[in-house]
Amino acid sequence: MLAKLQKWATGRNVIVLVILDLIFMLGVMPYMQLLMALVMNQHPQPIDLSIPTWTPDQGFALIESYGEAGRKLYRTIELTADVVYPLVYGFAFALLITFLVRKIAPTHRWLPYLAFLPLLAMVFDYAENLVIVTLLCTYPEKWVGVAKLGGIFTFFKWILAFAAIGGSVIGLIVWGIKGLSKR
Repeated sequence: MLAKLQKWATGRNVIVLVILDLIFMLGVMPYMQLLMALVMNQHPQPIDLSIPTWTPDQGFALIESYGEAGRKLYRTIELTADVVYPLVYGFAFALLITFLVRKIAPTHRWLPYLAFLPLLAMVFDYAENLVIVTLLCTYPEKWVGVAKLGGIFTFFKWILAFAAIGGSVIGLIVWGIKGLSKR
């Protein structure tokens, strides 16, 4: 997998995926939240935006607060836009990290493996989404064990996502400093 990431980590691919990530982060997902707010007549807190995690009680309270139409819309969002978005951010950051490692430390042994952080975040995001959809579909039943798993998945998603973002920012800074020092 690392060899494939290194092959795909061209400047063009990184730019395209980062732009797609920004479109989702700044456009698509906020639009989905706006739709939820309109349907629910409130500004809802999506469960998957709970940082760093959520408890079963918090999750069930949020699900109840959404109302029937809100739960249906949230389920639709989870099964459409939130299926595509983790794929976009996962590969955007994996390729960005791979690209930066190649630029700043091409012979380093373990640094290239940092590219797996956003891909692991993506896997935990999908697991979290599966839990949320399950809880939305089984409401009003409260599957506490499933909800506990969801909170764990959310926690690891955020830890790995923030690590990937932090690594990317550090990599961009180091690359910039290296570029400036060559002048």
